[in-house]
Amino acid sequence: MSVMNPSTFLELTQRLFQECQLPGTGPATVVGATGQTFDLFAWVSQACKEIDELHEDWAYLLTHPGVSFTTVAGQQLYTPTQAGVTVGDVGQWCRETFRNYLTSSGYPSEIEMTWMPYDDWLRTEKMGVLRTTQVRPMVFTITPNKSIGLQCPLTGYTVIGDYYRIPSVLEDDSDEPLIPQRYRMAIVYRAMMAYGAEENAPEVYNEGEKNYKLQLAAMSRTQLPSISAMGALA
Repeated sequence: MSVMNPSTFLELTQRLFQECQLPGTGPATVVGATGQTFDLFAWVSQACKEIDELHEDWAYLLTHPGVSFTTVAGQQLYTPTQAGVTVGDVGQWCRETFRNYLTSSGYPSEIEMTWMPYDDWLRTEKMGVLRTTQVRPMVFTITPNKSIGLQCPLTGYTVIGDYYRIPSVLEDDSDEPLIPQRYRMAIVYRAMMAYGAEENAPEVYNEGEKNYKLQLAAMSRTQLPSISAMGALA
């Protein structure tokens, strides 16, 4: 892209430099950055993380297709890694998307799975003979460390489900946020607020805050679940 339509960590930081109307030449790389240049990069990185963390269920954080793993006879717990997800990528599981099917039959045998709170799962599926009675898993839970817990499963079933990713980490010049391109100026505007607060520049802070709110409102309309109105009460 370009500074006019910033996409990467470096471009976003260069745009922040311009928006703050700083003297001199804008940053050329994050490598070896010091002083105020380092601060600019840090404010952009932090702004990106803060926006991602505003909502765990931003649409752009959703990973689909998500996980797909086959059951092992008698194995009830599957870590994200065992489910095929890169270590540390899962912010939260999208519980409504979990299904399974007989691996040998494929999708025609697919069924939806029912989520069960972890404490209830411990009191039922991890109690007595249910620990070892192998069945087709119909229910599942999510443990505190984000592992997937099943009923004691038979072998030969494929479990699938989606997940929301953890916030972006911007470290290298070419790193790109998860935020869609059309909304990435929100990062710059949020970083302007950090600059304005730190450098006692209220005009920069106010300009950043105004535009940040506009960008955030636009992003919320397209990237958050819509709210359905309840039907009439009987």
